[in-house]
Amino acid sequence: MQQSRHTLEFLSKNYHPFTHFTREMLDNAHTSLRIFELKAGETLLLQASSVEDLLFITKGSANICFDNNNETISFNANQKKRISFTPDQSPIKITTDVSATLCHADSNLINDFISLQEISSSTSVSNPDNFMERLMFLKSTNAFRLLPLNTVEEAARRCQEVKVTEGQEVIRQDMKGDNFYIILEGEAEVWREELEDDEPQMVALLGRGNSFGEEALITGGARNATVKMTSDGKLLELSKEDFEELVSAPALRSVSAEVAKVMVNDGAEIIDVRFEEEYEESFIPGSVLMPLPELRSHIPELDRDKDYLILCAAGVRAAAATLLLRQQNIKASYIEGGIKHWPFETAKSLDLELILFDFCPYAQRAVISLNENNIPHKLTYLDPDNLPDWFAEISPFGNVPILRVDGKTTIFESSVINELIALLSSNQMLPADPIERSVCRSWTEYASTLLGQITAMLALEDEKAFQKAKPDFIKNLKRLEDQLEGRGPFFSGKQFTLIDSTYAPLFMRMRRVNEIVSLYNESDFPLISAWADKLLALDSVKHSYPGDFKQIYTAFIKRRGENGYIDCCQEKT
Repeated sequence: MQQSRHTLEFLSKNYHPFTHFTREMLDNAHTSLRIFELKAGETLLLQASSVEDLLFITKGSANICFDNNNETISFNANQKKRISFTPDQSPIKITTDVSATLCHADSNLINDFISLQEISSSTSVSNPDNFMERLMFLKSTNAFRLLPLNTVEEAARRCQEVKVTEGQEVIRQDMKGDNFYIILEGEAEVWREELEDDEPQMVALLGRGNSFGEEALITGGARNATVKMTSDGKLLELSKEDFEELVSAPALRSVSAEVAKVMVNDGAEIIDVRFEEEYEESFIPGSVLMPLPELRSHIPELDRDKDYLILCAAGVRAAAATLLLRQQNIKASYIEGGIKHWPFETAKSLDLELILFDFCPYAQRAVISLNENNIPHKLTYLDPDNLPDWFAEISPFGNVPILRVDGKTTIFESSVINELIALLSSNQMLPADPIERSVCRSWTEYASTLLGQITAMLALEDEKAFQKAKPDFIKNLKRLEDQLEGRGPFFSGKQFTLIDSTYAPLFMRMRRVNEIVSLYNESDFPLISAWADKLLALDSVKHSYPGDFKQIYTAFIKRRGENGYIDCCQEKT
């Protein structure tokens, strides 16, 4: 507390806008600031959260590295210079050689603070100090952060302060909802009981500034969880009517189905908050299922730079989910009318059976894609030397993989099967940018060239023939290495796409052959090696073949070129 006082005093004497603060304003300013005390040798990373964030050094000195231009600048408290940084920059890296105190401020919060102080000074209330404290507290919470100042002022007037005790159930699951709450002091646990549960499960911990109770108010349904205090405390309570007027109505955003379709084409993602049974009956291809009761637990997975479109049956649950996400600084809008009024294509959960040989790399691509997207499926492995009579009827070319849908429709060719999986996926399995998407498709075909060369080498009779064939493979590998410059960790950056599921089987076979004979030097291809390491460590790849891959591929080498050069070499290893 003493350190915070020293920091505020230093700011008031040396930094704008604090130099213009009154004593009362300074006393309340701590709610808009984050103070960090660093010891010598410590490092701190800071990411801007508003249009412009500010950093002040109030004691000691620090080195600030701006990653966007790799520039490091030294600052000390005597310079009395503030540092500004924005969300489009990488996090700034702060290091210290001596102990230092730094103050991080969101410029929006500072401006709001000044405006709120003006509102408070011009407002007639019985206890202005308490009103100002409540005003500042509400504006700092996720529930009110994005709302206009006049709305926050009105909420500060209307909310009631309620004392609660340890063990008290503030709301109970399945009861009617009539109030919205924000924790002013104390802590609470959220407990939920599902039909399949033997007893309630704790799903969240809440503390100062956290809110609860909004879902039942928006949907008009019952509470979906019980909130129990774990300490004595205080809550701010808003009635259902005040909540609807001051919180939900101003904060909610909706878009029509037509606008949503355009946004999806531009990279937005649809989150479906219905229950799994509803989703299986009909869903929008590419949407991801996050039932409303489970949504809070998925928030850490969401990308704050992405636009999310929230969908339910008719729009009510989606509105509740949208408010929850927007309070967490997630860019969310709900789709008007829900899936009942969605005029574009929908799909239903399908019974998928993939028919394959255990050694087939083309079939393995499809298995990886299915695994990576958690799409339910059945695998049927066939013996290529003892095919069932029905196989000829479903495979026009006598090849695998074959995807059988709902036990009747069959789809062949691995690239076509993978494209279908991409359509059914809740993840984006092809880049949104049309040029990058075409690049991925082109280099996906290139994988078949490399795979064909390796397979052909398995049949070579002696080392002379192998050494003659190897340079062409190395040349093609070099072309792939050059293409990977500036990419990673996957081919399209952070996004796993169809090209990754295509190359994983190739890399497995390259490395196995390289263990048997000298096919290529991994150190000559660092980008390929890094990509391969990333892919082969994925669970979706590790579980894309039955049993021991080494045994499977050893048998295939014998099948392809028994007593050939590579087969003879593998018997020696």
